[in-house]
Amino acid sequence: MRYTALGLLAWTLLLGASLAWNVSKQREITLELATNTALANFNKDVAYRLWASGHGGVYVEPTEKTPPSPWMAHLPDRDLIANDGRRLTLMNPAYMLREMMQDHGELYGIKGRIVGIIALNPANVADPWEAEGIRQFSAGLKDEVMEVSDIDGAPFLRLFKPFRMETSCQKCHGHLGFKDGEVRGGIGVSVPLAPYQAGEARVVRTMSATHGMVWLTGVLAIGWIARRSHARLAANAMMTQALSDSERYYRAIVETSSDGFWMTDSEGRILEVNNAYARRSGYSGDQLRTMSISDLDAEESGEQTHTRIAAVIRGETSRFETHHRTSSGEVWDVEVSTSYFPGGGGRLFVFLRDISERKRAERILAESERRFREMAETIDQVFFVADQDYRRFHYISPAFSRLWGHEPAELMANPSLWPAWIHPDDREPVISLVASRIGSGEYGSEFRVVRPDGSVVWLHAKSFEVADPAGGPTYTLGFHTDITQAKAVEEELRDKNQALQRSNAELESFAYVASHDLREPLRNVTSFSTLLARRLEGKLNDDERDYIKIVTDAANRMDSLVRDLLEVSRVGRSERAMVPVSLNELANSARDGLRSQMQAADARLDIASPLPTVMGNDDELYRVLLNLLGNALKYHGSEPVRIVLDCRADGPEMWRFTVADNGIGLETGKGYEERIFGLFQRLHQRDEYGGGTGIGLPVCRKIVERHGGRIWAESEGPGKGTRVIFTLPKLPD
Repeated sequence: MRYTALGLLAWTLLLGASLAWNVSKQREITLELATNTALANFNKDVAYRLWASGHGGVYVEPTEKTPPSPWMAHLPDRDLIANDGRRLTLMNPAYMLREMMQDHGELYGIKGRIVGIIALNPANVADPWEAEGIRQFSAGLKDEVMEVSDIDGAPFLRLFKPFRMETSCQKCHGHLGFKDGEVRGGIGVSVPLAPYQAGEARVVRTMSATHGMVWLTGVLAIGWIARRSHARLAANAMMTQALSDSERYYRAIVETSSDGFWMTDSEGRILEVNNAYARRSGYSGDQLRTMSISDLDAEESGEQTHTRIAAVIRGETSRFETHHRTSSGEVWDVEVSTSYFPGGGGRLFVFLRDISERKRAERILAESERRFREMAETIDQVFFVADQDYRRFHYISPAFSRLWGHEPAELMANPSLWPAWIHPDDREPVISLVASRIGSGEYGSEFRVVRPDGSVVWLHAKSFEVADPAGGPTYTLGFHTDITQAKAVEEELRDKNQALQRSNAELESFAYVASHDLREPLRNVTSFSTLLARRLEGKLNDDERDYIKIVTDAANRMDSLVRDLLEVSRVGRSERAMVPVSLNELANSARDGLRSQMQAADARLDIASPLPTVMGNDDELYRVLLNLLGNALKYHGSEPVRIVLDCRADGPEMWRFTVADNGIGLETGKGYEERIFGLFQRLHQRDEYGGGTGIGLPVCRKIVERHGGRIWAESEGPGKGTRVIFTLPKLPD
């Protein structure tokens, strides 16, 4: 009994809850039906208004009920005279809608009206609820408002959406100052709920009677019925939840998918569309639901679309690519996946993926591959793509047949052949190099190839290892360049350089030996002519004394020339290694060595500090500074001598030194700037400016060039001084 009572109580509560739940659901259904009716009538009213405004309004014969609108009196064409003499007056959409509601509203009981922020007709002034809705539309907070309220004592469902200014509205309402697209007011429909509530009451009564009978039956057989009912209710609850979950999952998948989605009928009319496709196409969901596939497909005609739909229904195709057109006219690439569901008269579920980026990448890749092939097949070099270990070649350019004498297809078919085609003397070194450098990233070599006709070609090979961006194995890119001619020229230059080096060595050796050996007879001539002059002192006449002096002077000049020639030959013959040399110390030593000449010429020498340290031979570099500073002292004018030794960087690798004076200068335009560096070249008489043999500057040039620099002179003309400039390499970092 206790369990029976508990079961009866539970049964009663269950049926009561079921009844309450069903009643609640029925009320939701009632509201949903009324909402759908409101939306349908709203769309009808909007279409009616768009048609009327699109035609600039409608002209009708004025009547007592339809007098000319005083709120359109500002329009010059508000009233017209027809061809048959009838008077016509203009009705705008709001006027038409209001009169239709007044005259024929009883046919369907649905009220509709258009209200504005600024109303021409006081009847079109928004009520407080509508005014609040317009405020929210203008602020962009909502796109529609809806509520259930009483109108004239009866319940109505009110739906209210924004009314935006359009070009077609400007005729009647342009003087109000609204721009196209601005919210001008709102459009509303009011659906009477009484018929729906009456139907709801009948269903609720039926549900109550049904539940009462079930409850009574359960009371008579509580045990068996209770168990069965419980199982059934549990199953129903699970099924309802499953259906609800399925619907929720379906909506979540469709609306959150980045791909577009359609549901169409078998004629290609769009029934449902998701936000992703609406965003990509530029159309609103409402617009798309009035369109067909052929309205959006930029590639297929309507007939072709119907043919494809028939193929999908037959199961012959489910995936293809096409092009769609957006609302702005842009054409985009689409991958379409379809499935057909025969229920409900036939439905197509269509997923649409935007593949514009993929197609663009494919086009770029195809163009890149075309250019690559044009380049690879026209260059003189061999270009190839192979596995990192050369066990497989993916591509070999046509130049391979010209350089190697074999066809690319032959090597691609058997990648192990290439070592046998290398010259026997180079084969093992090349194989060893490749084996040791695989994985190093970049390597190269030079080797010979023996072609099938027996000719030998020198190749310069360069290989680059490249990682696959997709994560695949590393592959090798290689270039082979024909350097046969360059090798022949290189060999010829090597032979000529060796011959030139031998010739220079022999010439220097000859100059050194000749200079050394020539001094011995000159010393004899000088010594004996001097001795002869002493012994014959007082016995010679003037002419004889002049003859002996001429002989002595000539021998001394000859000895000076030989000494200078010997100095030239000694440059570069020193076996001392190049060491870091402080030019500061050498410059100060040279100044000390020239102190007496500087005092005699009232000279001042300014040395930039600090001068750098360079790599060289200190004796030879000292000779350069001594010669240049000595020349600046020697070739001076009447003014006190001023000499400046300066240094600055000449690019990233060289120093630039300048010895500038205010002396006699050089005449420009005659090549004297170069001539003074020639051996035994003088620009003045032998005895002018202290004499000399013209050997100093040639020695300086030879020393500077041996140290990796160069030397030259500059002058702005006679009396304007001379600048001797030379460069030396910087010490490595």
